[in-house]
Parts: sequence; structure tokens; C-alpha cells
Amino acid sequence: MACAGEITIPVTSRRSETRWLVSARYDSFFFIGGCVFTLLFYVLYRQANRMGWLLGGDQILITYFVFTAFFDHPHIFQTFSRTHGDPVEFHRRKALHTWGLAAFLIAGTAVAALRLEAELIVFAAIYGSWHIIRQHYAFLKMYKALNRDTAPLDNWLDYGLFYSGMFACFTYDYSELDGPIRIYGELAVAFPTIPGELATCLWTVFMVSLVGTGIRQIWRIGAGEPVNTPKLLLLAASLGTHYFVFYATATPFLVAEALETAYHDIQYQGWIRHYQQRREPLRRWIGRWALAAALYGLIAGAIELFGLMRPGWSWLFVPFTTVVIWHYYVDGLIWKVSLDPELRELTRQRGPRPEGPGPRSSPGDRARQPTWPANHA
Repeated sequence: MACAGEITIPVTSRRSETRWLVSARYDSFFFIGGCVFTLLFYVLYRQANRMGWLLGGDQILITYFVFTAFFDHPHIFQTFSRTHGDPVEFHRRKALHTWGLAAFLIAGTAVAALRLEAELIVFAAIYGSWHIIRQHYAFLKMYKALNRDTAPLDNWLDYGLFYSGMFACFTYDYSELDGPIRIYGELAVAFPTIPGELATCLWTVFMVSLVGTGIRQIWRIGAGEPVNTPKLLLLAASLGTHYFVFYATATPFLVAEALETAYHDIQYQGWIRHYQQRREPLRRWIGRWALAAALYGLIAGAIELFGLMRPGWSWLFVPFTTVVIWHYYVDGLIWKVSLDPELRELTRQRGPRPEGPGPRSSPGDRARQPTWPANHA
């Protein structure tokens, strides 16, 4: 009951407010607008042959080196700030972050001994595509939770649209292959052909889901219900990226890997920085983590480049590729917010975590905080 003279704010005013993970500007650059880097890498690939002074103008090598040294490996290294730089997480899964990582590296050594480097690289690329798809969908779930966009019909439409579109593009690129997958030069590997009918079926499901989603948005506008703008922008960015990489363009294996993953790398860097700013042991070291990640990327990129340019030296990829695979695996565990109350509380905060005890939020404040999904990556 409101007292005389008290202003009561209608509940609908909060429900219609668009909510972002960090802010409209931050999200637009890292989580949604990062897809622009896919286009920039495509431009680099098309123009690289004019850069004769760099690697002889080799389009594939130039594009892949810029990608792996300045984007991909630095984002891989940033995972260690969560696994080894966070004392709570490190002690929670100490065996996985020590002996587990060592086991991955030993398995990589066995792969090198069996001369299966090409198979390992292709496996990592396919596993990486699944990892990227899952990360995009996790951001989609977060935007849905933040904006209370959880009606069963919307959930089914979003799920069907996202996964049918992602896999329609992916299977189209890997269907009816004419010969082995050529990684670079003589480094190639046979890959089972995906039936073209599967890609056609998925594309049909995607088009039906797309039409259904469009009709649903028109209905929401007509009914005076809010439209989840961040969710729609993320759907357009993630699906548009996969369509561009796997359907609209035809590029060599390493270039396609760079085009697909660049957006994901920007997303991850934005997310890990958002996390580091809210984690006391990490906040004061953000700059040093970024510098260490950059140095690791340059070293790993240079070694991989040497392995590509020297026939018989592809085994140099193995230790870095196994770390990448470990990153894919561990990322599916360390961001399970539903199983980590402390992580859930940290990610709910809008600003940096205070240095000392502060005023506790009221039950009403806690109720207004977003509900985060069970798995970020």
C-alpha cells in the first residue's frame, strides 16, 4: 500500500526496459559487434597477396598468423586467469588444472609420435566449432534471462532457429566433400562426407524457424509486449557469421577457421575482462594478464607458422593444439554458474567487487538481479 504523496512506478516500466550484460556500448562491441572482425579477416585474406614483403604475400599464412598470434592464442591463455589465477577455482578442480592439463599434453605427444598431427588439427577445429556454437547460445540464454524472455513458445523458436541455422551452415560446408581436407600444403586428412540431404533438411527447418520468429516478433509488437533487442542482435550476428563463413564464401581450411573463430575470440575476451573486474584476486592484474596473453599468442603463432612453412614440422602444432582442446573441455566446467554460488554472486554484480564489507542488498534488490544460465561456454 502506497502512502499519500508517494509515487508508485508501474511494474511494466521495468519489464519493458532493455537490459544488457554489461552495458549497451560494451555488449555491442564485444558480445555482438565482434562479428565485424570476421569481415575484417576476410578483407585481409583477399588483400594479403598484395603484401609481398610479408611471407611472400601468401594469403593463407598471413591471415592465419594474424589470427592465431593476435586473437586465438591470447584468448586461450586468458582461460588460465580463471583456472590458475583464481584461487577458489584452482583448489576446486586442482587435479584437472594440473594433472589433467599434463594428461592432455602427454596425449598430444602420443599423437605426434603416431604422426596424426593433421587429424588432431581437424578434430580441434570441429570441436572448436561446437565450442563456439555453445558460447553463442550461452550468451543468447543470458539475454533471454535478463529480459525475462522465457515464454515456452519463444524458447522453442529461439532454440530451433539458432541450432538449425548453425548446423545447416556447418553441414553444408562439410557435405559431399571432393577429396581430403587440405589444411595447408601437403598437410591433409581424409574426412567422412556428410550427406547433402542432411544440410538441405536443416536448412528447411531453419527457414521455417526464421519465418516463425519473424511472425512472433510482429505479434509481440502488436500486443504491446517488449522485443528482446539484444537477443535478436546476437542471433543475427552469430547466424550471419556462420552463414558468411560456411555458406556464402569458399576459403581454405585455415582461413575459414580464422573467420569463424575471430568473433568468438572477441566475445571471450570481453567476457573474461568482465569477470576479472569483479574478482578481487584478478582485478589488480588485468593488464598483466593481457600482456602475458599477448606474448603467449606471439610465441605460439610464430612456432605454428614455422611448422606450416617447413614440411615435416607439423608436430610443432601439437602442444598448442592440445592446450586448445583442454581449453574447450575445461570451459564447459568452469562457467557452470548454477553449480558455483560464489561465481553466480560475482556475475550478478554490476560494478567491481568492493574492497571491504558494504551494505547488503535487500531481498527486493536480489530479486531484480538477472538469472544467469547454467553454462556460459
